[in-house]
Amino acid sequence: MKKSRKYKFKPGGYTLLETVISLSIVMAMILIGSGLKPDSGKHQLNTAVNQVHSSLSLARFRAIRQQVPVKVSFHDNFCELSEFDSQKSFWITKSRRFLEGVVVSANNEPVFYPQGTVSNLASIEVANDHGLYLITVAITGRLKISQMD
Repeated sequence: MKKSRKYKFKPGGYTLLETVISLSIVMAMILIGSGLKPDSGKHQLNTAVNQVHSSLSLARFRAIRQQVPVKVSFHDNFCELSEFDSQKSFWITKSRRFLEGVVVSANNEPVFYPQGTVSNLASIEVANDHGLYLITVAITGRLKISQMD
């Protein structure tokens, strides 16, 4: 003869208190996460300013290191580095960066020389709806970033 097994029902669900606490933790995480999301326009502006600054610094470094003049030019939303080939007497483009979400304008194309100096001093404006930055290039090769109001 078989013995019948008795199954005891044990409530295995979550209590209302546990559910409310879990949901409140999840909601707090969502609110904190959405507050930390960077503003894309401001982020694009800061990124573009950093890219222009690093391109200018790289141009000065290349000029000193490789003993050739290096020019930085801005066309549309591109920042372009070119080295002068003295044998062929023209500029060869070495790198080109796209500056997304900003408008870049420069009054000149700075040329960095092996001595570390610069000719064609430049004022470069990087702007979008979230602000305006002015990057100036001094004759000594010094770069200055100013946030305009």
